Amino acid sequence: MALAQSSHIQAGLGGWPGAGMQFVHIQARSIYSLEVLASVDTELWKERTPVYVSAGVGAALRPLGILRVIGQANYSYDLYLGVRFGPALTFLHEQTRAEKNRQFSLFLDPFLRYTRPVGQQTAFIEIGSQRPSLRIGLWIPLD
Repeated sequence: MALAQSSHIQAGLGGWPGAGMQFVHIQARSIYSLEVLASVDTELWKERTPVYVSAGVGAALRPLGILRVIGQANYSYDLYLGVRFGPALTFLHEQTRAEKNRQFSLFLDPFLRYTRPVGQQTAFIEIGSQRPSLRIGLWIPLD
């Protein structure tokens, strides 16, 4: 079981700052995961509501996975320490020329994720530096 490999879609809602959604395809391995993400969020309370769209790739280390492989742990939860990076776009209604020139950016998102089985599903909570910074939701198995 410690050497199991799995594939999931992480689907969740995010907040702070703004509110949004995040979808991540995760290839989980024994001690690491490979990830591809897409996210959208906005700040509805601003006068000219911005919409932020990003996509990226990343990886995460599973410290408890290392303990599972050497046979020292059998935790029902898991921790991930990772980083993602990629392009991001900002869209505003009636953009000025200067705002159009700053529409594209690159992001670097170090993150910490906690996962735990809840009934038949796996739930997660994640905090990172990329918008939306606080994310919660479910893992949907693809295997």
